[in-house]
Amino acid sequence: MDAGIFSAMSGSLAAQTRLDALANNLANANTVGFKAERVLQRAEKAGNVVPPPTVVPTPITRDWVETDFGQGSVVKSGNPLDVALAGEGFFVVKTERGERLTRSGDFAIDAAGYLATSDGSRVQGTSGDISIPKGPVVFGVDGSVRAGDQSVGQLRIVTVEHPGKLVRESGTRFAAGGLALADAARGSVQIIQGATEGANLSPVEGLVAMIETVRGFETYMRAAERLDQMTSKAINEVGRV
Repeated sequence: MDAGIFSAMSGSLAAQTRLDALANNLANANTVGFKAERVLQRAEKAGNVVPPPTVVPTPITRDWVETDFGQGSVVKSGNPLDVALAGEGFFVVKTERGERLTRSGDFAIDAAGYLATSDGSRVQGTSGDISIPKGPVVFGVDGSVRAGDQSVGQLRIVTVEHPGKLVRESGTRFAAGGLALADAARGSVQIIQGATEGANLSPVEGLVAMIETVRGFETYMRAAERLDQMTSKAINEVGRV
């Protein structure tokens, strides 16, 4: 394949990856605890072949997707079962596939009386599931949980050394894989009751970036088409000589 076409096509594929990430971000702009996807790109040489002295080296584009774990805005909801994390760390929830990490704190009480997520996964405390008896629920800034005058548990808040290596399983849920979980240091994170953490992205900026990416994709495709036309013309004219 012509090096120029190869470079243009690699750029278009990278633009497609970025477009997919931006579309996913925009679709989750109102999702509680959502962490945006960022596409990183770099140019590198195409293969290990050294081009002739008269040929300009043509780079190709490599891309990969990372998660931005920056703090989202804290939005008051008025729901006493909603909690937001201010600082680094994750809630731990128990799913059918094991423990998972999330920043989404729009909790509820399930049919059995346990603190749970909207899909029924139970929120984990330092001693396991948190049973909520009748009475007003109060979350302390340190993660303590009370129902009326009774202490019913302590939210388990954990950190990982390299959050970028977490595996995204859904919009707001991550698997630790082989990463070691550590309890968040005392005072390093605060629990805010009656509020949720919004998505850490700007819909307006995301829309502008999407428009720019679409234009870039179209430019790459036009370049590939013109290079292909030039190659075809050169072959046909050489053949007539």
